[in-house]
Amino acid sequence: MSSAKTLLVGLVVGVGIILSSSGPAGDAFVQSPKNPPLNSSVSIKAWNSCLVGNPHGNIPVDEFPSNVNPNAVINSRLCNLAVLKDINAQHRLEGVPPMVLPPNYTNLSPAEQLVLVVNAERESRNIAPFVGMTESLDKDALKAALAGNDPNPSIGDGNWIIYNSIWAGGYQSALLADFDWMYNDGWGGNLNNTINVDCTSSKSRGCWGHRDAILAIYPPTDGTFIVAGAAMVTSGVKSLALPSWAAAFEQVPSDNVRFATVFK
Repeated sequence: MSSAKTLLVGLVVGVGIILSSSGPAGDAFVQSPKNPPLNSSVSIKAWNSCLVGNPHGNIPVDEFPSNVNPNAVINSRLCNLAVLKDINAQHRLEGVPPMVLPPNYTNLSPAEQLVLVVNAERESRNIAPFVGMTESLDKDALKAALAGNDPNPSIGDGNWIIYNSIWAGGYQSALLADFDWMYNDGWGGNLNNTINVDCTSSKSRGCWGHRDAILAIYPPTDGTFIVAGAAMVTSGVKSLALPSWAAAFEQVPSDNVRFATVFK
């Protein structure tokens, strides 16, 4: 069984993992908590649980065997629990409570899974979660996912107060994308070992930008909500790393929101 390395950095043709910058506009949020001192990769057991359905497989992390479709979305219980175990190992290192997924997690859309995982990261650190997903931000995220870019605010978002966003390509599940956004988003020692394309040196402002966006603290303001939107696509521009995930986060006046999904 042959395999091919697919961890890509920068603008590349092919399938692989690419991270872009967070926050195209209005990112006046407050960063909290501290970022990890070093990058961590998902475990080989989790990677193989997702990729070949066997935690004892021998496929190296970030590689795909020739008979596996790298664009496929994986939503199996085995994959989700394996990656969740890796995420919670990082939580223990940070001294925060474990992430808990809702019982209906596998029945949710990939976009809903992505926002719920983001909310779980926030709630584990006592940061207010997003109250729901809005139609306009879902559309922003879909446009960005198809283009392989961070979402940008659109006219449909109305009078937003704070806006920031993130994108990733090449991840087969929302949990895998979350792991690298949260725990593998810093400088890897050189460009070949750094998957965040905006983290170009150990002192680059782009390092940990996705984590900062996920854990952003929005100034509490009466009459406002913090809301999200997300999308995932498995087809699009040929040079795009697929699956392509995008999420947008926004603080908006409470009378200026049309929800697609409300979290309870």
